[in-house]
Amino acid sequence: MKLRKFLLILAVLVTGMVSLAAAGMTVEWEWLLDDPEVTAYRYQLGGEAPDGWTVVSAYTDTYKVTGLDPYQDYTLYLQRTYDGENWSPSASSTAYALLSEGEEVTLPEEPQTEEAAASVEPVAESVVEEETVSVPEVDTYTYSYDGYDLTIVIGDGYADLLYPSVVTDEDAAGFFAYEMEKYGSSVEGITYSFIDGGARLTLPSSIDRETAKANAPVIYEDIVEYITTPAPAAVQAEEPAPAAETPASEPVLPAALPAPVVAEKDSPFAFSLLFRFGAGSRFTDQFSFSVPAAQFGIGLDFKNIIPVGDHFGFGLRSDITIDFLPKGGEWNLKDNLEYFNVLNYVQASSIDLKITADITGGPADFYLGGGVGYSITNPANDTDNAYFNSIHTLSPVNLGTTFNTAWFASGVLGIRFYCCDLFSIGVEAHYRYYMPSGEHYGSADLVFGFTF
Repeated sequence: MKLRKFLLILAVLVTGMVSLAAAGMTVEWEWLLDDPEVTAYRYQLGGEAPDGWTVVSAYTDTYKVTGLDPYQDYTLYLQRTYDGENWSPSASSTAYALLSEGEEVTLPEEPQTEEAAASVEPVAESVVEEETVSVPEVDTYTYSYDGYDLTIVIGDGYADLLYPSVVTDEDAAGFFAYEMEKYGSSVEGITYSFIDGGARLTLPSSIDRETAKANAPVIYEDIVEYITTPAPAAVQAEEPAPAAETPASEPVLPAALPAPVVAEKDSPFAFSLLFRFGAGSRFTDQFSFSVPAAQFGIGLDFKNIIPVGDHFGFGLRSDITIDFLPKGGEWNLKDNLEYFNVLNYVQASSIDLKITADITGGPADFYLGGGVGYSITNPANDTDNAYFNSIHTLSPVNLGTTFNTAWFASGVLGIRFYCCDLFSIGVEAHYRYYMPSGEHYGSADLVFGFTF
């Protein structure tokens, strides 16, 4: 896009209390800020030397100089830029000499009355460049918050956010990332770039001007929400690619930054410490159950070590379990307090490791798994331990006294409901197949979980 050239300049004579020839004349040039894409202006009085330019901001629209010779003409040259490197052709305006050689005008030493001031004709007027363009129509909205102003300028295909200098580019990038996360796909296609005094949103063709105007107050409300609500650290926007070099006559706009990247989701992995309480029993192939044994266990659950999608994954589960059965095999102890005396029980302790498949749905987790384990009983010569000794048929292990041991295949099926991020409660069914005795053992448990 070529830089357009439009320059309107007025030369104004400032009166004083001494002669014009002695005091010199004062001229002020003024130009229109007719293009919001301009990032800077530069001017030079009396020439266009490469090292003679003075650069000013895109919001400067006047240049005033005093003490000029009223017998000479003075021409101001003005250029503007979109990128700070490529400049437009010069627009110019001339303030013509007010006096001819040998002529001197003495100004009144007393302040002029209104009638006298009205009778003074304009002393100089500049020439307006013939090459002009119409000023693009824009809609401007200004909002104030906590003593600061935010101006939103909406044009065709863009919206400029002009904010105070206390707002850094990093602050603005954080807000744009916040908007992407809040609105998701509805703001796809919108990119942003930083301009002098603010940021420009480049809008896709799917967002017309009326829609952009209707969303101006929404942008302001979102900014207030963003700065008043604690938020995660802003994602640092990628650096824009360097703009390609172009001829001075063909300046281009700065390249738009890519859309901010939304922060990745938290890992689905979770570790839980489980406490189990329930009852277990041997059973036959015809599902005939023996005397139940009380059971207590501690589990270590590593969920979603390998996630597969948002609601499925594979993990590991390890359980340490102790089964208690009254000596003699009957739950008819004479005194209720005897139920709390561990010496009245025979025990079988086991540890196993299982691979689990976890299915997550809402506040509940459904899981099943299988693996192997190892079990050890009370001293094998205890005649009251026949219940467990019949399961553990491998050769005794001598650890200062005689124990019976066995390997088993294990399985688990369960569901847990999460009351909060930390605590869960559920039910489980466990199964063991002892080898080589071929005995079946099953249990049902109430499980409490603490997730970290």
